[in-house]
Amino acid sequence: MPEIFVNYRTGDCEETAVAIEQGLSTRFGSERIFRASKSIRPGENYQTRLATASAAARALLVLIGPGWLDARDENGNPKLADENDWTRKEILNARESGARIIPILCGRKTDRLSAAKLPAELRFLADLQSIVYDTGSAEADMDKIAAHLAELVPGLDFRKTPRSRAENSITGTNSGNAVQTQEMNNGTITFNSTEFHGSTGPVSTGSGNLNIFHGDGTNYVQGDNLGGIHQNFGAKRKRKDR
Repeated sequence: MPEIFVNYRTGDCEETAVAIEQGLSTRFGSERIFRASKSIRPGENYQTRLATASAAARALLVLIGPGWLDARDENGNPKLADENDWTRKEILNARESGARIIPILCGRKTDRLSAAKLPAELRFLADLQSIVYDTGSAEADMDKIAAHLAELVPGLDFRKTPRSRAENSITGTNSGNAVQTQEMNNGTITFNSTEFHGSTGPVSTGSGNLNIFHGDGTNYVQGDNLGGIHQNFGAKRKRKDR
């Protein structure tokens, strides 16, 4: 059962809900993060799944956007006051089970909750420390949310990511000339079934000349040059007597 439940209202913070769920799934694993549109399969009883998952979660993120508090039903009544409203029910299920509930303010312009504006059953939300998630600082905010969850939820560990490729490495298939520039020390290159072992200098696996330059002030031209080359590297160096 997923440890983290993403609670949001349809029409309010939906894109943020997707972004947060995907960010947490990348860090902890998709199977550990519940978001209704992703986690409920076709043909499943959504009411049963929502009730079970929200009650079993170790932490519930309450995503609060500009329309969260003022959402109304077809009769003009506040949705949060409706006992059958799923946004409300998920929050109360999580609270009853003892889950950590964390309000997420969607955007820096979203105000913190005021107890006076909430139904009595949800007024406790106004006393909970919230976290801001803003698209202008999405990656940093996502890291902050993930770090808090990893600390608060026992056993919620960051996934091990594949080892990053070495800088300046070349991988994959090459259909044309391949050239390795600069120095290569004690490595092996395989090219067209031919191996180069223990090379300690520049290596070229393609056709044509291998041009090597050392020191300052190098110019290299291949082909026609009609305008000449004019170059200045600063003050002239004094020659040392030998």
